[in-house]
Amino acid sequence: MKIKLFLSLLVAGGLAAVAQNQGYKDGIEYYKAGQYDNAQTILERTLNDASTDKALANYYLGRVALAKGDKAKAKAYFDKGLSINPDNAFNYVGVGALELLNGNADAAADHFKQAQNLAKKNAEVTVAIARSYYNADPVKYAKEIDKNMTKARKDSKNQDPSIYVLEGDMLIDQQNYGDAAGRYESAITFDANNPEGYVKYANAYFFVNKDFAIKKLEEYLANHPESAMAQRELAEKYFQADRWRAASELYGKYIQNPNHFPEDKARYAVLLYWGDRFPESLQIAEEILAQDPSNFLMQRVRFLDQTKMEQYPAAIESAKKFFESNPDGAFTVNDYTTYAEALSGNGQDSLAVIQYELAVEKHPENANLLKELSTVYSKNKQYAKSADAYGAYLKTQENPSLNDLFGMSGRYLNAAAYATDTIQADELANRGVEYVKEVIERTSEVSPIMYQRLGRLYVAANNKKPDANAVDAYVKMIELLDKDPENMNPANANNALALYWEGYAFQQAYYSRIKDKEKLDEVTAKLNNVVEIRDANKKAE
Repeated sequence: MKIKLFLSLLVAGGLAAVAQNQGYKDGIEYYKAGQYDNAQTILERTLNDASTDKALANYYLGRVALAKGDKAKAKAYFDKGLSINPDNAFNYVGVGALELLNGNADAAADHFKQAQNLAKKNAEVTVAIARSYYNADPVKYAKEIDKNMTKARKDSKNQDPSIYVLEGDMLIDQQNYGDAAGRYESAITFDANNPEGYVKYANAYFFVNKDFAIKKLEEYLANHPESAMAQRELAEKYFQADRWRAASELYGKYIQNPNHFPEDKARYAVLLYWGDRFPESLQIAEEILAQDPSNFLMQRVRFLDQTKMEQYPAAIESAKKFFESNPDGAFTVNDYTTYAEALSGNGQDSLAVIQYELAVEKHPENANLLKELSTVYSKNKQYAKSADAYGAYLKTQENPSLNDLFGMSGRYLNAAAYATDTIQADELANRGVEYVKEVIERTSEVSPIMYQRLGRLYVAANNKKPDANAVDAYVKMIELLDKDPENMNPANANNALALYWEGYAFQQAYYSRIKDKEKLDEVTAKLNNVVEIRDANKKAE
């Protein structure tokens, strides 16, 4: 599971450093931006505030209920709004929208007419009527939509932002994101105080140009620091752009806004973790767990934080509770690998391996995880398993890189070198030989270590004794080394004296075994020369 996809559901943020808010207006902003649950929470919370326009608040609560398919509740809200203020045009629009959904087009038209009589030449009311027709059936009521949009343009001289927001929404439904962004930009142009225009523009344009989308939200929030929605949206965009620290800092300020939501504290802990602010994240997680010990997300955050803070015994205990108390939990790769990290940090490498194996069992197609498992097996000297895991990783790669192929040869070398069965060692080593040869054939830059790897594989295949193939590989390695005199220079920190020594030593062993005195004397002299240069340099140091 992709971590970023999971956390995108948990992100928010803000800039307001003081406890200022817009009251019910934040709820209206959330509704216009299509965030109905958030709109409902704020509107219900602020409905009885002295500063709330209760008729208008009831209209938007009715709209939220319609969006959720609860017609009875919607009617109750619209009726309540009209009882509070019979001159509020929007509640007539709401009743008309409900009639449309009930199939009563004539009754709907009557209510829309009443609304327009109360708000003559009010383009926003007319666009709300057009949106009601669009929500009911954009094909069936195409003429009514066009008629009302034309009227709104005429009444506002094409300047009311709600016209362009609705046009943008229609284009979004057609997956025409480019033109939709253009409409939202027009809404902003005609009204620099239009929050839904900024938010929807940023959402439509974000994957085209992240920085520009973020800049637009920053621009709006700089002028409206009290807007809870703008605070949340900006932090979300920071998060999606991998600007973890910025997102967590903004979110910390946002939760001071009275119009934040109950779950925001937990979200803040998550963002602090991904912003590398582990002690602060842990503190919040502990506070929430003190009130809600079974909170799945905070149980996770606690052991993740403890691991990053190298509090390994505590992290292990927390991880055990997390996994054991949530048998049906949606565990991520990061859950398993972080638990493994804590175990390794506590010297329990064998148990860490088990966590990696569980992670692979749950996420078998995760390429990076298979590669990590191979490394973990290797560290634990389980070389055959390391080779198998790396082989599984290669199968996930459509076009494995040369580094991947060379890495596979190394896994087979380790497996062959530590195999107790000579036949198995030969099979493993020869698989490694195939990978090295493929690298040498495909690369434009053959390096000495490629032939070193080839030589070692031949040695491993021959019961740990050099054969003619190994000698040939080491000869080619030395030929490449000889092309640069610095490789034999002891004063060069990156000299290759160790490679020379290995190449000549294996040749010496081979010629000694086959009793080729002439070759033996030749390579022995060269080996002794390397030793003398190396030892003389050590004495000089």
